[in-house]
Amino acid sequence: MKITTLTTMFSRWFSNAADIPDSIRITAPMLVSLGVFYSLGFTSAGISGLITAWLLGVQARNLPYLKRLQILSISIIVTVVATYLAFLVFSNMWLSAITLCSIAILYGLMSNQRPHIRLFGYNFGFIYIMAIHFASVGDSLTIVLMANVFAGFCVMLSSLMLWPFFKGRILHQHTVTVHNALADWLNELRLSNNEAQLAARRQFFYQSAHNLAYYSNSVSSSKRALQIKIELQRLLEMSEYIICLEQVLSFDIHATTRIKLFEWIEKSAQQLKNKQQITATFATNEYNNTVYIIDIIENFKRCYNFDTFSSPDNSKNIYLFTNDSEAFISDFRLALKFNSKEWRHAGKIAVTLAVTQFLTEFYHLPQGYWISLTAFIVLLTSSMAVTNHRIWSRFSGTSLGGIYCFICLYFVPPQYFLLLTSISVFFSFTSYHKERYDIHVFWLTSMIVFAISLLSPDNTYVSFYRIIDTLFGVTIAFSVNYFIAPSWTMTWLDRHTASMIKSQILYVAVLNKPQWEQKINLYQSQQRYYSLNGEVMNLLKEPNLSPRTSKDWLSLLVLIQRLNDALLLATKLGIQSDKPQSTTRWINQLQWIKQTFPDRCKHGEMPPFYTETKIAPIPDDMLCALIEKDIQQLIAWMMYQRAFVV
Repeated sequence: MKITTLTTMFSRWFSNAADIPDSIRITAPMLVSLGVFYSLGFTSAGISGLITAWLLGVQARNLPYLKRLQILSISIIVTVVATYLAFLVFSNMWLSAITLCSIAILYGLMSNQRPHIRLFGYNFGFIYIMAIHFASVGDSLTIVLMANVFAGFCVMLSSLMLWPFFKGRILHQHTVTVHNALADWLNELRLSNNEAQLAARRQFFYQSAHNLAYYSNSVSSSKRALQIKIELQRLLEMSEYIICLEQVLSFDIHATTRIKLFEWIEKSAQQLKNKQQITATFATNEYNNTVYIIDIIENFKRCYNFDTFSSPDNSKNIYLFTNDSEAFISDFRLALKFNSKEWRHAGKIAVTLAVTQFLTEFYHLPQGYWISLTAFIVLLTSSMAVTNHRIWSRFSGTSLGGIYCFICLYFVPPQYFLLLTSISVFFSFTSYHKERYDIHVFWLTSMIVFAISLLSPDNTYVSFYRIIDTLFGVTIAFSVNYFIAPSWTMTWLDRHTASMIKSQILYVAVLNKPQWEQKINLYQSQQRYYSLNGEVMNLLKEPNLSPRTSKDWLSLLVLIQRLNDALLLATKLGIQSDKPQSTTRWINQLQWIKQTFPDRCKHGEMPPFYTETKIAPIPDDMLCALIEKDIQQLIAWMMYQRAFVV
């Protein structure tokens, strides 16, 4: 076997060197919690602390330090409440089952929240199930509660101990990353006309901007935080002009104009990279549509060289500047709507956990709580495709991990179980960064089996029981997911698409309105596009998806993104066409698409075009031509979806 092949296999199982410090941050509190209570003779409490430290440590990933302090403080309270509640109701089987199903419903309704908020419900359910088991075998509430609180404070210490030393450095690193991402994105315009590469550059910039906005919350000085947000708002404004340049280059502009524009982009990207004022000039010529290019360039230069925002207009930018409380309330209201996907997901989890609890109680299964935990874990997301992937990864990772544990338990003396647990914990969270769920589950299974083996060192069959419990858990989750409460992504796509088209209609309707009103519609349109994009990405993971269907939805994403970019160009430059009826026609065309979309694959006549909605010739004006072309492509996509009439 080639060395490169071995290196590739090795890299799939282990993390990059840059991820190891965060892995150690998660690993250390887990091992300390286990070691302290194990040495005191409270092995069950040590295992409880190990799991609590795991859940809270993962929740603190990728958060700024001030946000970690807030989240972990709340998480410790959640841990105490979940533990106390489990010991309070464990003696009543029906009450404990009802409580568990209620937690499942609450978690399902939170499935559309930001990851660290969603994990509150996940951690509450996980700790509750574990505590129910500890209570049922007669462990002391006081000791288990002390172990969980101790683990929580250990996680807080490991997560915040470097705050005074790395806060400024991390913030500076994020600022440089955003700045360089913007310069690279601008430079990519002259190097490639590949939409996928440009989209990747754009995505990296916005992800970096999101990280910077989030880390700005960790700045203790409100004045400094405001400066960071002002600078970030400036870069976001510049990014909108880069999108405008993308649109210009997609148009059939004169070859000489294109060459001169490439020269300006090259010089400006270099000056931007070096944090110099942009002095590059774009030579004018007599060709049509040059005035648009000049306006974009001058606004881009003015935004970077001269403009100073008195205060960042961030109140409506829902991605970067909305705080957690506002986002939570907004998302929870959406989840509470009748027939929402979150309600369906909540019901699915509740039914699954009710079945697992019934089987555990009816058959008196040893360590049967792992069945409920397995089902709870694999139903983390509402997407059928992602859940299906997690089910199979969970089973394969657990099976391989169980075989590995069985071999170790058979040949390794009991006094080394604590060492094996420590090794498994470390590798579990170095592989966690890879997002290879099956590999993570392999090490996680070994960690849990070795930890439980500390309770009964002579029971070498604990790994075998673990595999059986996982098999039951994934089978029940699979059955509920497919036969009782299926939630195929395709059933929700039409709703997201209709919402996206509606936002485009509203966007067109305010093109002649003040700039701030256009900005609001821009942010709303972006929000709905990202929601649609996420659903389409989930669709691509579903089994038995035809290549035609996947290509169709990916192409629809591209067409909608093009139209949104063209409307952004109109927002920046204003409609200068001599045809005032253009916006009315565009609105009618988009309304026809929205009305027709749900029935696009059915036989029969489509809703008729109105006179002013009929497809018009592409105008000479570049801005109107781009919007007209994008809408016509959407209409053509609709026609392509029509069923063939026999």
